[in-house]
Amino acid sequence: MAFYLLITLGFRFISAESLLPQPQNVEVVSYNMDAIVKWDAPLTSLKNLTYTAEYKMPSTALFYTVCKATKEHRCDFGKLPSCHGNYQFRVRIELKGNTSSWAETPNFSLKKGTVIGPPNVTLVTKGGPIGAVEVNIQNPVLKISSLKEAYSKVEYNIRYWKKTDKKDVSEIEMVTQQHVKLKPLEPNTRYCVQVQVYIPMPHNNTGQYSKAVCVMSTTNNTTTDGERRLSEGLVVSLVTVAVAFPLLLLVLWVIYKGKRFLHPKVKLPEHLKQHLIDSHQYPYLASQITSPLQEKYDQISALCEENPYNVLTDIPEDNLYHVDSEVSVEMPKYYNAVAENANFDMSYKNI
Repeated sequence: MAFYLLITLGFRFISAESLLPQPQNVEVVSYNMDAIVKWDAPLTSLKNLTYTAEYKMPSTALFYTVCKATKEHRCDFGKLPSCHGNYQFRVRIELKGNTSSWAETPNFSLKKGTVIGPPNVTLVTKGGPIGAVEVNIQNPVLKISSLKEAYSKVEYNIRYWKKTDKKDVSEIEMVTQQHVKLKPLEPNTRYCVQVQVYIPMPHNNTGQYSKAVCVMSTTNNTTTDGERRLSEGLVVSLVTVAVAFPLLLLVLWVIYKGKRFLHPKVKLPEHLKQHLIDSHQYPYLASQITSPLQEKYDQISALCEENPYNVLTDIPEDNLYHVDSEVSVEMPKYYNAVAENANFDMSYKNI
């Protein structure tokens, strides 16, 4: 009886595992160094199946679980630790505590297996030969590192054509520069350009072509970017000078008028200055006179009839006759009295 029960339980366990087949068509899809594992559900009538997906790094033997008990048929592994080496991915089915065996992928190299997306392309018409066009290439953004760091050598394939004639396509292959001047094209003609990234051996990885970008080629009358910037700079400079120069003149005129108002240059007449000095009303003006006035006077000799040889020398100093070049002063009465009774000696002496 016990033997029968053991055989029955073992049969049920084997039957349960056989009811959970592996996921089908497991594959790794990589775009710009990301990693997404996709699979198909097995042909079975079982419902509510869940999946677990793991990956193993190249340098270890341990698997890391990323998606657990998911009902989707894909697992995004996101940003892996490195773009170098080979990764291994595996998926299994789970149902009510039972699991299927692992469905594993072959070793996968991101550098060889990833799909490199299209670069960003811009076209610039340059001065020089008629019809010149420059192609500027910007590398696609990778999930891990950059394109130059992931690969030791990066090349580009360029193809271009007239927009009106798509059959006549010209190609430039294995270009290493990211700024490429196309050979002189037909002037005043619209050309379209596409670029793809190419990784040579040992990886031999060819990326996707970019969308077609079109531009009109230059003509004889086309102004280059440098000439356009120079002309714009000259116009701005002229406008700045035209506005700033009148403003500068206005500021200088205002400063000059203010200085003249605060410090006038009008001078008082000399006789008015002398009047103010004599009246002692403005001592400040007196201090501004550099040369003091000098008084002039004459000595007069008079002879009386009684003693004609007496000379009037002892005349008080304050009674001297002061001579002013601009003011007339009458002779004091003392001298008038002397003059009536005396004979003057006309010779006199200036002091």
